[in-house]
Amino acid sequence: MREVLIERALKTIRNYEMLKPGETILAAVSGGPDSVFMLHALNKLKRKLKIREITVCNLDHGIRDEESEEDSLFVKGIARELGLKFVHKRIGLKDSKPKEFSMEEAARDERYKFFKEAARIASATVVATGHTLDDQAETMLMRFIKGSSLKGIVGISPARNWEGLRIIRPLAELEKIEILRCLHDAGIPYRIDRTNLEDKYFRNVVRREVVPFLEKYNPRLKRSLFSLAEHLREDLEFITTEKSKAGIARTGLTEKTAEVDLKDIIIQPRAIQKEILRDMLDKSGGLVKKLSFRHWKEMEALVRRKGKGSSVHLPGGVRVTRTDKALTFSRI
Repeated sequence: MREVLIERALKTIRNYEMLKPGETILAAVSGGPDSVFMLHALNKLKRKLKIREITVCNLDHGIRDEESEEDSLFVKGIARELGLKFVHKRIGLKDSKPKEFSMEEAARDERYKFFKEAARIASATVVATGHTLDDQAETMLMRFIKGSSLKGIVGISPARNWEGLRIIRPLAELEKIEILRCLHDAGIPYRIDRTNLEDKYFRNVVRREVVPFLEKYNPRLKRSLFSLAEHLREDLEFITTEKSKAGIARTGLTEKTAEVDLKDIIIQPRAIQKEILRDMLDKSGGLVKKLSFRHWKEMEALVRRKGKGSSVHLPGGVRVTRTDKALTFSRI
């Protein structure tokens, strides 16, 4: 069973061209079953994939006090057993979470900050995370339920470039239940995060209630959603490419302001307009994830019908104002 799953992970790595020979990988390991299996799989495939080095990294978010400390010590022990380097950091997210973010959003933001820091320490160009088919299905359903754009609905990409790093998910086509059976059969220990069992987190409700209900009507729900995401990602890549070809003039970019010429944006198809406006909001410090359908319609009206001096307020404290020739995004 273990060898079969490792071979399937290898197939995913090759299909999505996740790794190049001679690269150093930063393996993000929490101590949970998915990331523990991923680490063992990568270590087993090290020679076959010609991986130069694997460094284990672990972030203690400081949410579960002694439990999370024990998780970090557990991961450190695995790294030692496998003869791998270990990079660790502890933060106090429970007491420092920004009010505008959920705990899950804040934790993700801190993880990516840590990835950059740990990758620099390890001289790594690739970060591997333990996301599975289950994680993709849950993410897509969460975004369907709450409302999302195309960019949000595609969910978790098996491989993507991010700020000079390549983020890869070798387990993207494996189900969690397969991984749990494999670890059990092989006698490989792992840790359980009790927050994954608490219904106060929306993801847990989707995992424990929504997914099982939908699987009554489609037992292959997770794979169906994965396929849908891959098709939608192709559409998104086309839109992104066309946006880059448009040669949109942007001026006045600072940490808190961004501006786009109206004559450039108004001639674009609406799908590309949305991507341009999303970029402007992001560059001005707004919260793209909080955009609703109402926000999109207000911006559309601002572009097509509203007069000089009209404005719209967007998530993250950003105001979009229409001037004679441009839309100006300003962080208030």
